Amino acid sequence: MRRHLAGVLQLCKEMKSLSIFVGTAACNAKCAHCAGVPHRAHAPLLDGVLDKPLIVRTMEECYHKGARSLSISSSGEPTLSPISVTSILQSVQEFRFNGLVYDPVNLYTNGLRIGTDVNFCKNFLKMWRVCGLTTCYVTVHSTDPEENAKVYGVKEYPPIDLIIWRLHEAGLKMRANVVLNTEAIGTYDRFVDTVTVLRSLGTDSIAAWCLRDKDDQIDAKLAPASNVLDEMEAHAFFESQLGFPVKVYREEKRGYQEGDKLTLFPDGTLSNTWCK
Repeated sequence: MRRHLAGVLQLCKEMKSLSIFVGTAACNAKCAHCAGVPHRAHAPLLDGVLDKPLIVRTMEECYHKGARSLSISSSGEPTLSPISVTSILQSVQEFRFNGLVYDPVNLYTNGLRIGTDVNFCKNFLKMWRVCGLTTCYVTVHSTDPEENAKVYGVKEYPPIDLIIWRLHEAGLKMRANVVLNTEAIGTYDRFVDTVTVLRSLGTDSIAAWCLRDKDDQIDAKLAPASNVLDEMEAHAFFESQLGFPVKVYREEKRGYQEGDKLTLFPDGTLSNTWCK
């Protein structure tokens, strides 16, 4: 249920993480299944336009409720709104100077601009890392650039190893957010192959979950069957035991229903749904 800041925080016993939507609704991909679309009506038209007092107050109050992990997301693609992202990260840096340390600090991205825009990477990635950004969560539909491009609805998708290299060069980690979808990564063998390739390319960790619809529900037609998810989860545990962090998120383990993980949306409300 979506509520305003005060109402949500009164219900929270202790928080773990906060996610903040920033930036415009602009996106450089055309995914058929985009969970950001419902939130675009409230996104600003220009990069740099944001309710900074509300964001800072939310960050401060959530921190005092126990939140230590911070994620930056968008109804579009956040790397297309670098001024807004920089503004949030500067607040993270100011918080740190005052003893309020958010760590880790993550940025959700489709990876397209990181893999295609050298000047963007030079101008922002290292600066963001200095301000407190630790990890980029790059959504992966396939390790094959052509197949990834098809799902993203673009002509070309850059090689994943190039994205990883540019992030590592800036001192940032890369978590692959693997989308489980029977039209792409939907079988146990395909999942194992994907994990193996991503590990070999230098990915720092993997999180996988089923494709969801605009109502934040698992897409029953495209999600792998429960027994297949069991096998994927077992392999993820095996990889993690060997030192490579891999996790498969299941519906019954989402963890937002208790209010310990909240998202601040563009319309100024907090919610315990949508964002992982």
